[in-house]
Amino acid sequence: MKFYKYGLVLILILAVAIAVVGCSKEPLAGEVNGKKITVADVDERLQQMTAQQPDVFKGPQGEQLKQQYRANILDQLVDMELMLQEADKVGIKITDKAIDAKVKETMKTYNIKDQKALEDILKTQKTTMEKFRGEISKLMIIDALGEKVTKGVKVSNKDAENYYNTHKTEFATKDQVHVAHILVQKQEDAQKVLKDLQGGADFGKLAKQYSIDPGSKDKGGEYPWTDKDKYLPAFGDASWKLEAGQLSQPIKTDYGYHIIKLIGKRPAGQRTFAEVKEEIKQKLLAQKKKEEFNKWLKNLRKKATVKKYISPPKTEAAPTGALTPNASEPGTVPAADSAAQPGQ
Repeated sequence: MKFYKYGLVLILILAVAIAVVGCSKEPLAGEVNGKKITVADVDERLQQMTAQQPDVFKGPQGEQLKQQYRANILDQLVDMELMLQEADKVGIKITDKAIDAKVKETMKTYNIKDQKALEDILKTQKTTMEKFRGEISKLMIIDALGEKVTKGVKVSNKDAENYYNTHKTEFATKDQVHVAHILVQKQEDAQKVLKDLQGGADFGKLAKQYSIDPGSKDKGGEYPWTDKDKYLPAFGDASWKLEAGQLSQPIKTDYGYHIIKLIGKRPAGQRTFAEVKEEIKQKLLAQKKKEEFNKWLKNLRKKATVKKYISPPKTEAAPTGALTPNASEPGTVPAADSAAQPGQ
């Protein structure tokens, strides 16, 4: 499952949209202010979940777990429909241009090279670009609704300072490095890249041209400030030994050969309030917005006429070890295979 903005758990399913049923004879799972949600709507989403980890849903316990998730999916669809209805009342619309931008962002996030590749992925999920765009539009509408509902939420500098003073251990840092790198498969390729760099070639351009690391090549090979020990030992240790602006010799890891450029490094210490003030304010703002939005949604549920014809099992089944809250995101576009990044 995917935790969407404001803390509401929403399932983005590409294959189907919430059905609008007029005189449909399909069995109903629920109704939201007269708008019907069919059992098929729920079960198609459940099928995508169970298909990803079929062993988890085997046997009596698996069946009970399936029924629990089935009820949860209905709850999520009810909330989504409530929010979409409310967004329609207040006139929230999403333009085709905005959807285009979100589709491109999604493709970049999952390393999908072009629209043809995306369409091929959608075909494997038995859906179309039109339906995919429709689902993206719904989530963008809900996001815009959330911003409207929570626009009055503020966080003061005093709020941030109080948080800092009571959570100082959060801002203790380890040795950190800010690096860029170029990853290639062969040592001779790394030597050639290093020679070009020593001859004055632009690091960012060579990263885009030669690096096989999809996580950084389009950013000139650059990674943000990262704890040194979060990188592979060979990579992190080599980075720490460099001075700002210095290049490493080719460093071998399981992923190939790296040419590392150190942008900066800082030893373990305590980040000051001035350094983290905006970070804290953003964190507190997100928390307050989540609380405000959930309070608003709770009131919206109370005012709505909701009927549910699917109930959770009497004894709730806890997910077995293989299934975790983030183990799968049913319906989301899978990332293409990518070269491992040095920080992983």
